Amino acid sequence: MKLSLIVAALRAWAPTFARRVLVAKDFKPIPEAQHLPVPAAYVLPWQDDADGANRSAGGYRQTVIDGFSVVLVIDNRAGEYDPVAADAVHTLRAEVWAALLGWEPDPDYDPIEYRGGGIEYVDRARLYYRLDFVATTEIALADTRHARDLAALPALTGIDLALDAIDPADPARQSPGPDGRIEGRADIDLT
Repeated sequence: MKLSLIVAALRAWAPTFARRVLVAKDFKPIPEAQHLPVPAAYVLPWQDDADGANRSAGGYRQTVIDGFSVVLVIDNRAGEYDPVAADAVHTLRAEVWAALLGWEPDPDYDPIEYRGGGIEYVDRARLYYRLDFVATTEIALADTRHARDLAALPALTGIDLALDAIDPADPARQSPGPDGRIEGRADIDLT
């Protein structure tokens, strides 16, 4: 899933962040970030799991659970035991839910669902709280190497058919079965 879509939705629909929503490739609190304005949010990839094997005998169809996390960055300078940061988690989580849950970020995806969350890291200045979300999509034949290989084949312009009938069988060979003699031919032009 394109995380830029998630960032845009949070910037548009979660006003408390004042557009302080960024993409991160992984989570790592850095001391320099303690002086940045909060609240803020980081969107990062979380998981990409296949939900079972290919379900198509003649093509390709497989469900993929595509996940991402939103890490809330909240002011924690009031202290570890102060309820203000905990209340801020509750308030910001509700705002993120309202911005994302039930939304289809792309026509190929089902609506976003919430999977849970938890404290990621706490220090004297910041509380980092992670919210995990998923949306499912399907890999279809058009998304595979097989489809590209088929598309690269030349156009079918004709069929040359040679028919070796099962009967009459040659008694000198295994019976019943083809005897190796061509009993019929057909050339089909498809142009």
